[in-house]
Amino acid sequence: MTAVVPRVSRRDDARYREAEQAVWAHHGMTPVERWVDVPGYGIRVRALEHGEGRPVVLIHGNPTAGNVFVPLVAALSGVRAIVVDRPGCGLSDPLDYSDMTPEGLRSAVAAYVEAVIGALVDGPVDLLGNSAGGGAAVLAAARLPALVRSVVIEGVPAIRGMRLPRELRLTALSPIARLVAGHKVNEADLRRSFRAMGHGSLIDAGGPPPEELAWRMALSRYTDTYWHELSLIRRTATLRGLRPEWVAGKEELEALRMPSLWIVGDLDPFAAPERVRAWAGHATRASVHVMEGSGHQPWLDDPDRHARMIHRWWAEQVIV
Repeated sequence: MTAVVPRVSRRDDARYREAEQAVWAHHGMTPVERWVDVPGYGIRVRALEHGEGRPVVLIHGNPTAGNVFVPLVAALSGVRAIVVDRPGCGLSDPLDYSDMTPEGLRSAVAAYVEAVIGALVDGPVDLLGNSAGGGAAVLAAARLPALVRSVVIEGVPAIRGMRLPRELRLTALSPIARLVAGHKVNEADLRRSFRAMGHGSLIDAGGPPPEELAWRMALSRYTDTYWHELSLIRRTATLRGLRPEWVAGKEELEALRMPSLWIVGDLDPFAAPERVRAWAGHATRASVHVMEGSGHQPWLDDPDRHARMIHRWWAEQVIV
């Protein structure tokens, strides 16, 4: 089930790691690299681990990698953060999506999440996901209830009804996807992307720090993340948006018996807060917090506030 690699791979692991580690160093942290074999798929996924305490597995969106969560990890005290690179992202091995079915994708998501928990924790964890990683967290929690203690969704997740902006819908077309995958992202691209995601105030305030911008450029220039993530979009989306059968829906939401916290920015272009409240309403023990003036990666706007909110919610839910 491993993917066919791009004709010309961009992999330069040393240069990517250098940019990645600079982000952690900016926050005064040095993570430990972990590799996990995923049984039945012939791939290894990579995670960066930091801290001690309650185990929290963090799953990022599309197209990015686990390092997107570093500001939040820095603010989360008393947590053993396990920051995963989803298959095909960062330095994790890719999956082949070309002949995959919706059920096949669900099984693959559950398999790599279960493998990470089993190899690194061997017990229940808290899952935290954003965007495609939020959808993955919902799918995994629905299928692995004994291994998931709680779910935190940061930003609009990939749930049936998620709205894809026009720029992402266009990447469902192979010629455009090839152009996007072949482009080397620059700082101007990133600033436009942040504004499009609802983070204009972050840019206006001088953020994100240079180390994070450099890492995001390195993700495009020194890994094959964009190539693999766009192959996933081509499989799961059309010009109209996400194919509903490919993402979590009512069945998975109703299977969430554990507590779930949904944190959404009111400027997130992927869905309005009312839609998120409707999704969360299908889960058994869900709480929704709307962050005013925030976008699709809401923790970036105020990591300390998000960390306090998550810790308070854990305490209120008596999740120890």
